[in-house]
Amino acid sequence: MKKLIKSRFSLTLLLLMVVLALQTACKKTDNEQPPVITKLRAITPAPNDSTLTKVGSGQNVVIQGSNLKTVSAVYFSGFPATFNSALVGDDNFVVTVPSILFSSIPKGQENTIRLVTKFGETSFTFPISPPPPVVSSVSNEYTLPGQTITLYGQYLYLITNITFPGGADGTNIVSKSDGTSCTVTVPPSATSGDIIVKTQGGSTAYSSYNDKVTGMLCNFDDVNTYSFGSSRTNDQVLYPGGQGFYGRMFTGPISAFNYNQADNRSINLTAVQWVPLANLQDPVSSYVIKFEIFVKEPWGGGTIMIRRDESSWIYLARYEPWKADATRIFKSDTWFTVTIPLTQFKKKTNNGEGTGDSSPTLTELINATGRRPMTFMYINDTATPVTTRFDVAIDNIRIVKARR
Repeated sequence: MKKLIKSRFSLTLLLLMVVLALQTACKKTDNEQPPVITKLRAITPAPNDSTLTKVGSGQNVVIQGSNLKTVSAVYFSGFPATFNSALVGDDNFVVTVPSILFSSIPKGQENTIRLVTKFGETSFTFPISPPPPVVSSVSNEYTLPGQTITLYGQYLYLITNITFPGGADGTNIVSKSDGTSCTVTVPPSATSGDIIVKTQGGSTAYSSYNDKVTGMLCNFDDVNTYSFGSSRTNDQVLYPGGQGFYGRMFTGPISAFNYNQADNRSINLTAVQWVPLANLQDPVSSYVIKFEIFVKEPWGGGTIMIRRDESSWIYLARYEPWKADATRIFKSDTWFTVTIPLTQFKKKTNNGEGTGDSSPTLTELINATGRRPMTFMYINDTATPVTTRFDVAIDNIRIVKARR
């Protein structure tokens, strides 16, 4: 009897060992299968914890499927993604969509997620979009219809259309490979207002194109506060591409520490409303001064100083674009828009005029009414003589809200 029981016990133990071996073999077989991706879902809690329809750079997403435990690499449109291998499960894991240069996606890998594991790899087709476009500035806010305007910013690729105020789309769109700029021909029917840029990643508006009203201090035409100084002209041969009248400053080489505002070196405006009275409590950083400029002669020294009217020169802003690259002399062959934050109106230091502290308030910078004259002067406040000629045109002087 004991032998029978012992025999049965041995048989049972043998069967258990066989079952365990089969289960282990099955698990091993399962784990050694190629990976499978079934879907992507958002990482955030409900109600966003759902299947995604597209993803973009920098987004954290959950890849779901099977046989994922041994993942070693994930690529979105050919660009490697990052993930924490210690947190990878067999049926899901979190991954960060990489920064993708959409102009450099390898051919055939567009909108493709490729996942590599120890036991194989798989590809999964899924929409991968760039972030919404960002337009931070344009080459010339008053570019004439039929001419080319350049938009600067980020993610300016995969553009579907650029719509100008009036409803017509621009033509001949060409994007820089890294998405930091694009060019477009302004349609003949363009009016005044926002430029709308639409890409596969979304849309944005740039305010504003051809706005001759908002914050305008002097356009030398119907808003003409020009008082004295250099010349006012509408010569379209001298500075092509302008609109109507403009102010001109020009002179030859100037000596060291030369503050003379005569000899065609200044543009003086009568009292103008820098900032509306109701907005004088806004931060100084809320506003910028803009104007269009054409630099006809190579410019290699000296500074355009934008000043208030008082003789003490307490606050002023410096504009010296030639300093951006000290190895070359600055020149332009067309009009372009200049933007200077009001925070750049600064006090004097040993380093020169307008190199110190910004004004803490708008009322200190302007006055309690927000209204006072303004002067543009070409000055050399250094010990080095300026050997280059100076010949520029300035138009559409305005103070507007800073872009956010």
